[in-house]
This record gives sequence, C-alpha cells and structure tokens, in this order.
Amino acid sequence: MSQHTTLRVKTAPGFRVDASALQPASLAAMSVAQIECLALPAGNDRCIVGDIFDVSRHEPTTEPAAPHAGAMLVIENAAPWLDRIGARMADGHIVVHGSTGDFSGFQMAGGTLQIHGDAGHFTACEMRGGRLTVTGHSGDFAAGALAGDMEGMIGGTLTIHGNAGARLADRMRRGLVLVGGNAGDFAASRLVAGTIGIAGQLGAHYAYGMRRGTLVLAQRPTRLPPTFTGGGRGFDVFWALLVRSLADEIAPFSQWRTASLPARHTGDLAVDGRGEILVVS
Repeated sequence: MSQHTTLRVKTAPGFRVDASALQPASLAAMSVAQIECLALPAGNDRCIVGDIFDVSRHEPTTEPAAPHAGAMLVIENAAPWLDRIGARMADGHIVVHGSTGDFSGFQMAGGTLQIHGDAGHFTACEMRGGRLTVTGHSGDFAAGALAGDMEGMIGGTLTIHGNAGARLADRMRRGLVLVGGNAGDFAASRLVAGTIGIAGQLGAHYAYGMRRGTLVLAQRPTRLPPTFTGGGRGFDVFWALLVRSLADEIAPFSQWRTASLPARHTGDLAVDGRGEILVVS
C-alpha cells in the first residue's frame, strides 16, 4: 500500500517558500525526522520544514478509491506563499487543502495534483503530463509558457473549476485544459495544438495568433475574432470522440453527450492558422 505523508502548516514564515522539493516519492523514502530537517529555498534564504509544518505519517488501512499509483502527500492549511507545489513531479499524488502560490505543477510530468482552493500564476506552466485539478480560481499564464520559451503545456490534463486569469494556455502544444468559469484576456493565444474548453465568458483578444488546436466554448461570445471565418464540415467523428473523452469531467463539459454539432470557425487567418473555435450553444 502507498504511504501517506501529511504536512500541516503551523507557522507562516513571512516570505515565499519554494515547495518543489516536497515530492511524494522522495518524502516516502524519508523518516518523519528527516522530513522535518529538510531545507526549502526561500528567496535568498532558506527555511526548515519542521519550522513551518507539523509532519505526520500513516499507512492507509485500505487502498484509496481513486486510481493513484505511488506515494501520497497531503498539505493542509496551505497558503499562497507556498510556490512550486508539485513542480516537475513525475509520479505520486498530492492533495492540497487551501490555496497555493505560483508555479503549481510547473513542468509536471506525471501523477496527480489536486488543489482544493485557489492557485496562483503559472499553474501547470509548461506541464508535460499527469492531471492537475484546481477547485477554485487560477491566476495568469495557466498552462502557458515562461517568458521567452516557445512551448507552453505539452501534455496532461488541467481542470480549473473556477475562473482563469489572462494568457490561459499561451503557446500550448498538446494536452487538455478545461475551465468551468471565465477566462481572462488572450485565452488560447498563440495556440499550437491541444484542446481548451471554457464554460464562461472570455476576455479580449482570445485565440490571438492561433495556429492549430481546438477552442470549445460553452457560451457564444459577444464577438468572434475578425480573423476567423465561419463554416466547416466533416468533424462529426472528432466531436463524438471529444464528447466521449469529456464524459467524466466537470459540468457543462460532461453534459455535452446530448449536444448537437457545434458551430465551427477556423483561423487565426492572420497567421495562416488552421485552428478552430467550436461554439456549442
């Protein structure tokens, strides 16, 4: 059975902490005393895990119902000064109760990360694989790229139940992003490939510079980009497969099994784009 490690925040340090070293697999190989002595970067300084967390360990009496493999880490009373939770995680499972700082799931390659609260900027930035779920809102650049980098998210699934900030999925190349609320300006900008679903309203300049990929909208926007053209047929099979893959996701995406074929718009023609916007309603 997988081992569960729990870190409960007991003291706010007064500065931001890089939590990327808190990996489920590596912590599972340590004793509680070793974890308490672990040093975490904090700007130009560092802090000790035992100074800010109460650490506990237990073996589950039964296997968890969800299909996670490997070790589990639970972080309780999380706060926005905890940056890089789950960064570069390859396997295991992290459950966060509370809000997180920036770069949650940065370059995450596998495993699952569940944030039961809000997430900061650059959530799932340059994500490679795995599944990241945010039950609250997310900041800017979710599933996007760092400044100067050419690739945003290239694999995995990001689900945001609330709203997403600006530049959602900027330069995204592969993967699935679902937003249950609204998205800020420049959503799906410079999209290379992948699928994005947005249930709420969009900010300005969405799909700017879109080259390929699919943007699915649950609500008809007040204005379609002038560099997109309407029409297009022959995507019935693709739509059926997409709806089936979303059957277990958040509403309204899970309710599209009975939806009729959406309206399709292609572009961004300003960059000779072959992307598509599908409007369900």
